[in-house]
Amino acid sequence: MKLHHHFAQLGNEFCAHTRIQPLAEQRLVEYNKTLASELGIDFSDEKVQKILSGQEPIDESLSMVYAGHQFGGFSPRLGDGRGVLLGEVKDQHGVLHDLHVKGAGQTPFSRQGDGRAVLRSSIREYLASEAMYALGIPTSRALALYDSKQAVYRERPESGALLIRTAQSHVRFGHFEYFFAHKMYDQLQELIDFTLDTYFSHHKDKPEPLKAMLIEVVQRTARMIAKWQSVGFQHGVMNTDNFSILGETIDYGPFGFMENFDDKWVCNHSDHEGRYAYYRQPGIGLWNLNCLMFAFSKHFSRDELIEVLKHYEPTLQTHYDELMMAKLGIASTSELEPMLEKLFVVLRKEHFDFTIFFRLLSQVDTDQPELLMDEVVDRKAMADWLDYYWSIRNDGRDQQAVSQQMQKVNPKFVLRNYLAHEVIEAAESGNYLPFRQLLNVLNSPFEEHEESNALAMRAPDWARHLEVSCSS
Repeated sequence: MKLHHHFAQLGNEFCAHTRIQPLAEQRLVEYNKTLASELGIDFSDEKVQKILSGQEPIDESLSMVYAGHQFGGFSPRLGDGRGVLLGEVKDQHGVLHDLHVKGAGQTPFSRQGDGRAVLRSSIREYLASEAMYALGIPTSRALALYDSKQAVYRERPESGALLIRTAQSHVRFGHFEYFFAHKMYDQLQELIDFTLDTYFSHHKDKPEPLKAMLIEVVQRTARMIAKWQSVGFQHGVMNTDNFSILGETIDYGPFGFMENFDDKWVCNHSDHEGRYAYYRQPGIGLWNLNCLMFAFSKHFSRDELIEVLKHYEPTLQTHYDELMMAKLGIASTSELEPMLEKLFVVLRKEHFDFTIFFRLLSQVDTDQPELLMDEVVDRKAMADWLDYYWSIRNDGRDQQAVSQQMQKVNPKFVLRNYLAHEVIEAAESGNYLPFRQLLNVLNSPFEEHEESNALAMRAPDWARHLEVSCSS
């Protein structure tokens, strides 16, 4: 494993040099064999194991400093309070990926915290990031999970854990906000140059490379959120310090996949005002980009920055429309909005499971509507919508082929909150078999996995009021 240290070269204003503080009796309980192979990381190598677990320190490892708008309020100095960036590794295509440890212990940015992660949240992030990757959504990845005998105190004593994760970058909106807010304009320019050189070098020969970079950031963010909306995913904490400059989904905390359809659904029990509700995510994405653009207000005029931001809405809407047309199996853009509007009225009234509905829709045909009809109380409302739907979908195409394509974009399996809860309970008692069984179907969510049908079911009654919060 060859580590590179590009970010570390920026200097002490950008980070603090920190090291992993190993947990008591920590052990490797899972690692991502496919990802490890792609990154050239050999877990059978004792030296690699020692580096990843913190037993062999790295001089250039660090924790980043950044700022962020958290639930609308600006925090001028945040940073990696429990994270350590070991360095970057190249994949088989020569692309750099950050190697980052979560739960590594206290850093100068821990703000009275212990810098630790608990097994519960580490399992949730491992499963979520791999589930999102399999759904085709840009995301950080889980490389390895360590548990331990060390107690970490939250609402109660819990098992401490280390999560090794990767991302193409951990540079966030908040990095740029930090240097602009502190009037560290030279460092801001250094960060801009680093970002352009490292991640957006394909724009460097253009007349205005920085503007081209910002437009791409806007478009990547828009496409990421369109993908979230299309699968019913809610991030839960859309703070600017949790937004990647590359449009990757990072920092999984109180996330959720929508079950009973409700566009006003709030997955984060700590979000008392519903700021990050499902239906608000597109607007919050634009709000966060506005905050980012302010950090470039010495580089561009207000009108120029508005022009950059104008790429957001059409990019998001176009990509969302493409995704939803594929989920519905229709080819007519003009009918999409009224079709979805009518559908969402039915789904909301019926408390219909978002994922289950679209999976069933991909299997139903005009001669066998019972797949959907038997799932609702108001059969007439569903029948009326289906009549409208089939009048649009029956357009001369091979409908069997259409159904097959729909099943490739409508997952059978998502990470339901109660499934994560059951897996965590088992793991806390030392049993990781349920974790691996769930991970198996999440890694290929569009396949049938007949032996695992129970993992595609709605939440049972006991689990319908489970809550997640910022401590999750």
